[in-house]
This record gives sequence, C-alpha cells and structure tokens, in this order.
Amino acid sequence: MSCHSLTRIVVIGLLAVAGMGLGCSDSSSSPMHTPTPVPPPPTPVVPTVFTVRLMSPTSGPTVGGDYIRVTGTGFRSGVTVSIDGVIVPVTRVTDTTIDARTVAHAALGAVDVAVMNPDGQTVTLTGGYTFAEFFISGGPSLVAPSGEMTVSWVMPPGRGCGGGGDWIALYRIGDPDNTGASNGHSDIWYDHLCGAVSGTRKVKAPTEPGAYEFRLLAGDFSVARSGTITVSE
Repeated sequence: MSCHSLTRIVVIGLLAVAGMGLGCSDSSSSPMHTPTPVPPPPTPVVPTVFTVRLMSPTSGPTVGGDYIRVTGTGFRSGVTVSIDGVIVPVTRVTDTTIDARTVAHAALGAVDVAVMNPDGQTVTLTGGYTFAEFFISGGPSLVAPSGEMTVSWVMPPGRGCGGGGDWIALYRIGDPDNTGASNGHSDIWYDHLCGAVSGTRKVKAPTEPGAYEFRLLAGDFSVARSGTITVSE
C-alpha cells in the first residue's frame, strides 16, 4: 500500500472518531431545570360584620339582676353593653353571643341598649329594654291544710321561654328564693310561666300549718310576693 493511501485512511479514521465525539452527548452533562412552583394567591380575609340581631328578654324588673342575652355577629372580648347609659356586667362573650345582667333602675319605661366593641363600633337598640312591674297575689289569707288556694300573676311581655321562662312558687315565709330543692325551685309547689303575661292557678295548700307566700321569680330571684297565707292548725 502506498504512503498516500495510508495517509488517507488515517485521516478518514480520525475524522470519523471526531464526528462520533461531536455527535454524542452525555445527558448527565445537561441537567434539566424544574420550574419553581408559583404559590397560589392568599385567600382574602373577609372581616366579620358587627351586628346586633336580637336581645332577650326585652323587659325586666327595676330591681335589676335580670339575665339578658344579645345575639349577633362580630362580638369581641371586651365588648360592653349599656342599658340607659349604664354599663352592665357581662358574664360571657362569643363571636355571636353576649350574656349579661341588668342593674337596678330607678324608673319604669323603655330605655335604649347600646352594644360597643373595643374598637368603638356601636349598635344601639332604641327602646330595646323595658323596665316594668311584676305582680302576684294569692289567697285566701287563712286556709285549712290541703284546702284550695288561688294564685294570680301579671308581668310584662317579652320575657321568653328559655329554660321554662319565669316561674311562680309557694314558699314558707322566711325561706330564701333558692331553697336547695332538687327541682331548682320551691320544694312545696311551683309552675313555669313560659312567657305568659298573666294567669291564675288553683293550688292545694300544704298539710303542714304555718305562714306561706307565693313568689313570682325572674330567673333565680323573686321580683314580687303575695301577702301572707296562713295554713291553720
């Protein structure tokens, strides 16, 4: 073979090897780039609207101590309730409920109720609560053991029926409103009123002689009492 032919073969071989090197690539030398995920936009926070929808009861005694509940939305810790301009004790607060108790009020009649969040937002219920009279009577003033007695009562509307509502009961003179009776009332006789503004009941007198009275109770305390009824010997 001539030197020229050998030279051509060597050159062609070198070109072929170079072509193979140029035509092949190592995939590992060209890493793939994973796109960075784009986080979703944050969910907008919709502020809770501050509203007052309902107050119950809407009437109560001037002696105060009445349990009231305000319902609505957007209530915050530190919310205040004012009745006729006087801040009353708040016992419990949630986003939708405020429990409070009234304080003594000098006069009868309807007054405004204002609910104010700590940031100053205020809702006023014009004439939202009425201080009113509660009345109860019973007789006769002298009755035989197990004889028939009559009790009548009158109270304002708007008292509601939560837990049975207000109630009337027969007590021994001198006993506290909370006698410790298992029924939560008097251990002699009682009846729930469930919002009834007036009525009359027939009641059998106790068998044990002594001095008794009927009481009209709003929640857990008496707001009116009858005259003394004596059960004879």
